Amino acid sequence: MTKRAHLSYDGLASEYAVHRRTHTGVLRELVRRSRLTPESAVLEVGCGTGNYARALAARCGCTACGLDPSAAMLSHASAHPEAAHWVQGLAEQLAFAAGVFDLIFSVDVIHHVLDRASFYRQAARTLRAGRQICTVTDSREIILQREVLSGYFPGTVDLELARYPRIAELQEWMAAAGLQGLQVITVEAPYELTSIGPFRDRAYSSLHLIPEEAWRAGLERLERDMARGPVRGVSRYACVWGHRPPAT
Repeated sequence: MTKRAHLSYDGLASEYAVHRRTHTGVLRELVRRSRLTPESAVLEVGCGTGNYARALAARCGCTACGLDPSAAMLSHASAHPEAAHWVQGLAEQLAFAAGVFDLIFSVDVIHHVLDRASFYRQAARTLRAGRQICTVTDSREIILQREVLSGYFPGTVDLELARYPRIAELQEWMAAAGLQGLQVITVEAPYELTSIGPFRDRAYSSLHLIPEEAWRAGLERLERDMARGPVRGVSRYACVWGHRPPAT
């Protein structure tokens, strides 16, 4: 079990709703690998304001459910007209019947989960036989390569390396829960940063955990560089896949 600095995600909900969007590479990978149909049921764990759950429901016609411990995050999620179900709860305590989901996934959430072994046991229980789980996260290499967060706010690097679990650890927990076919796929999406808003408003949790002066120094340097034009980079994620064994 892991201890981490406390952040109130109720207090971050408005910033997340304004600035956080789906990652095109992640969404493409979830659609490609899971092969969802209108008969499929999907659970997003740590859904926040619900971007991915809504996107999958719209793209595949599936039934989507989003789980998050923050009431404020879910309030933003439920403000959208797209059909999805929103449930307040913890990743370690999935209050769903056994074998009901065709895909369980999380995006940039597993480092917030306190008992990861329990989460994977719960996920394995609630997956249908033969169906899949995907943990979208950052590896050590990805954290070091972040053009903006790591480049302009270097104080986030050691902090993030400490709070993100290693990919090998995730696979160990998944295997211990009985999940099979473990595989890691890295996805990328080039970007041009044209607004400093997400960093000014600290729409990334790590910016709340570095000293104020370090955040201000990075923000000032980013503003100077953006005055000369967009800051370019590549956003990367590691998609850690597994599946519940097929019925025998």
